[in-house]
Amino acid sequence: MNDEKLLKTFGFNLKIARLKLGISQENVAEKLEFSSVYISNVESGKHKVSLTNAYRFAKFYNMSLDDLLTEKF
Repeated sequence: MNDEKLLKTFGFNLKIARLKLGISQENVAEKLEFSSVYISNVESGKHKVSLTNAYRFAKFYNMSLDDLLTEKF
C-alpha cells in the first residue's frame, strides 16, 4: 500500500470509529489535546501521523494499530 492510500485508510478508520461513538472532531481534539484542524486533516488523509500519535488514537478508540491501518472499504 502506498503512503497516500495508507493515510486515507488510517483517516477513514478513525472517522468511522469516531462516528460510531457519536462524538465530534472537537471532542476528540479536546480529549487527546490536539487541534480540531489536526483531527480533520488526519481523518481526511492530508496529514502524516507520528507513531506516538497513531498509538494515542488507537488507545483512545480502543483499537489496535492494525485495525486502524487495515483497509475496510
